[in-house]
Amino acid sequence: MSCFCKNALGPLQLALPGLSVSASLSVALPGAKVALSLSDWLGARGLPAAPWAPDLAWLEIELPSLRLSASAMATISAFAQLRASVMAQFGLDLMVAAQAQAFARLAATASARLSAMLSANVGLGLGLGLGINAMPWQALASLNFAIGQLEAALSLGLFANLSAYGAFPNFAAFLAALMALLPVIAVSLQMNLALNASLSATLSASIRAMLAISMPSIPAVNLSLMATLTATLSAIASLQASLGISPLQVGFPGVQAMLSARLAVLLPQVSAALGLNLSLPNLLALLPALPYCPTMAVTAPVVQMAASINAQAVASMNWQVPALSAVALLNIGLPVCALSAQLNESLGINAALSAPCPICDAGAVFKAAMSI
Repeated sequence: MSCFCKNALGPLQLALPGLSVSASLSVALPGAKVALSLSDWLGARGLPAAPWAPDLAWLEIELPSLRLSASAMATISAFAQLRASVMAQFGLDLMVAAQAQAFARLAATASARLSAMLSANVGLGLGLGLGINAMPWQALASLNFAIGQLEAALSLGLFANLSAYGAFPNFAAFLAALMALLPVIAVSLQMNLALNASLSATLSASIRAMLAISMPSIPAVNLSLMATLTATLSAIASLQASLGISPLQVGFPGVQAMLSARLAVLLPQVSAALGLNLSLPNLLALLPALPYCPTMAVTAPVVQMAASINAQAVASMNWQVPALSAVALLNIGLPVCALSAQLNESLGINAALSAPCPICDAGAVFKAAMSI
């Protein structure tokens, strides 16, 4: 039996005041807008990264063509992600019927615990969202990420060497074919599938099996709360991992001050490396029109995997795949996994138990949820 334990969320209740910062709090620190803009500019080009150094021999490789649409591939990728997440977090394999039902029970009990929290906190005036506004913490995490990207670019000498990031016109067709195959490679790794002639049959059988999994009905308000909690806790975990501090203990203003100090040191260095005044209103227009840099995605091992894909198996992937939004397992399972992961990472809460407590309501909760 699996259960999202009703006794495990005490630390979350205690953390609510720190999570519930005012929506009016701003991260409009001096230089923040410039840092975010430059980070977005880098990210759109696959940077920061070292300049790409392709092997000319790759041009001799004939890569197979994928017939599945981007929407179909997104659904398949979501199935692979969910199966890998459920196995990693809960030790459950969605391909095993009894374990798939155990995950459904876990989802039902997670929803029940959130319903109980909502009921308990409405009386405190916290409303349906428990008073949590994810945006301020997310904004801090986004700014911290942008600062990290700019610091990484500086350490690579990227801003002083932008001319090294030119296009590779001879590789255009190769890159287009390879990038289309990256989701297939990722799915094969997540689901431990061989890229041989059996790939199509094995993958389609796995998808059909997961499509058959019945999930409990979860109120929209609970899914919304899952999303809010996950976004907020994810931002806090990101800050904690990057800064080496507990954001909830330091407090929102304290984290703001840390980022402000880093910006004050960083931006003059970026300005000097670029030879540009970062306060110029048309700053991004003055930067070179760099192409996407595939250094991080297109490596020798990835090319080797792509070259090993069985072309006939890929050609036979012409299935009718439902949209991600139409699959209950994905719409419920992914948020449950995401919330559980963030509770553990941010607050040290291991809420999902593999065995019931002496007095456990999981069976009754699951039965009621499945009957709706």
